Amino acid sequence: MVIKNSRGSQRPRRVLVFNPNSSASMTDTFEPIIAALPLAAGTTITYWTCPTGPAIIKSQADMEESVAHSLPLLLKLAPDFDGFLAACYADHPIVRLMQKHMGTKPVVGIFDASIYAALQLLGPNSRFGIITTGAPYEALLTRGVRTLLGDDRRELARFAGVASSGVGLADVAGRPLDQCLEARRKIGEATKKMLEQEGTGDVDVLCMGGVLLAGMEPWVHEATESRGREVKVVDQLAAGMLVLDAFLGRRPVDSVDYRLALK
Repeated sequence: MVIKNSRGSQRPRRVLVFNPNSSASMTDTFEPIIAALPLAAGTTITYWTCPTGPAIIKSQADMEESVAHSLPLLLKLAPDFDGFLAACYADHPIVRLMQKHMGTKPVVGIFDASIYAALQLLGPNSRFGIITTGAPYEALLTRGVRTLLGDDRRELARFAGVASSGVGLADVAGRPLDQCLEARRKIGEATKKMLEQEGTGDVDVLCMGGVLLAGMEPWVHEATESRGREVKVVDQLAAGMLVLDAFLGRRPVDSVDYRLALK
C-alpha cells in the first residue's frame, strides 16, 4: 500500500486522493498538480494507491476488478478523512459506491469534475471533447459522458466526442516528458482528429482524459496553434480538487473558478 502526505498536518480538512488502480508511478504525478492549487488553508492531502488489482483500466471488467481490490481498503481508511478525490478518468463505479458509503462526506471523481468544468468554460456556440489514451476508452468515456449528462439534449449536443491518442505506459515509462517524442506526436494527431469532429460549433474546450496524460497539455496547444486555433485545456486532477474543495467549504459548485483548472 502506497501512502504519501503533503500540505502540512492541520486538522480542518483531511483529503484522500486515491488511485483505485495499482500504478504507484501514476499516483506520483498527482502531487505537483494539486500542490499548485489555491486550496483552503490547513488542507491535508494524502495520496493512496491500491496495492493490488489492475495497473491500468482498459474495460468495464477492469473497473469492476479494481473495485473489488480497492473498496474494502478505502472503507477502512475512510474514518480518517473528510473528503475523497477518485483519481481515475472514467465513469468508475468506485465513485458511486464511495458516495453511497460516505454519506455526507463528499466524494468527487475527476471524470465528472472535468466534464462539469468543460461545460462551464464553453462559449455559447462551442463544444468540448476529450483526448484520451487507448482506443477502448473512446467507447467507455463516450458512454460515461452520456450517463453523466442523462437526458439533457442541450448539454449532450455540446459534447463533440472522444479521440484516442494511443499513448500508453511504454511511451512514457522512465523518461521525462521532453524525451517522449512518440507520445508528443500521438497527442498532436489525436488533437487534430478532435478538432475535425463534425457537429454544430467549434471544439474549443478539451479535457485530458487519463491520468497518464498529465503534463501533456502543452502538446495539445501546440497542435491547435499549428492549425490557427486556440482551445482551453482542462486538467482533470485540478478540476476534481477544485470541486472537492468547494464541497468541503460548503460552497456551491457553480462558485468554482474553473479557469484555475486550465493548463
